[in-house]
Amino acid sequence: MGSLAVNLQAVKPLAVIWRAGGLLFSTRVGTVVEVLAPMSANAVPAVPEWVRGLCVYRGVRIPLVDVAGLLGREGGGDRMSNRVLVVRTEKSEGGGGLVGLWVESVLELDRPAFDGAGAHPGFSNEGSRFLGAVVQTRFGTVQDVRAEDLFTAEQAEILWARVKAGDV
Repeated sequence: MGSLAVNLQAVKPLAVIWRAGGLLFSTRVGTVVEVLAPMSANAVPAVPEWVRGLCVYRGVRIPLVDVAGLLGREGGGDRMSNRVLVVRTEKSEGGGGLVGLWVESVLELDRPAFDGAGAHPGFSNEGSRFLGAVVQTRFGTVQDVRAEDLFTAEQAEILWARVKAGDV
């Protein structure tokens, strides 16, 4: 009987493919907790425009972030096709937590080859530190989003300090 050898290097991580600001993105399923239908959020004063407010997820208030706004792009308006990706933003050194990402739509699960031939490393600057490699897929051009790098230290403090203190 033959042996089954699996090349773990060849197995690409499974990712959720989604759209925001008219562009396609992916987030690894290991950081996505749940995909939800559109939900309301309570407005919060003195936060950046891209924060839609706080929503209740399984009895806990979490920030709801408009990804198009975070990217500085025009959103497509509120539609029934919108989805909320609940993602983990924790880093190994602590901080962060669950956050809801308001996206235009979720397309599919796929295994984008971000380290394969034809992939581009993407462009990096402080405003887009969470954006990774870019690759062509059957859906179109998709860019990797690293949930753990979504927010700068200042943005994280705005989002988490007030939530943890319970003053919002």
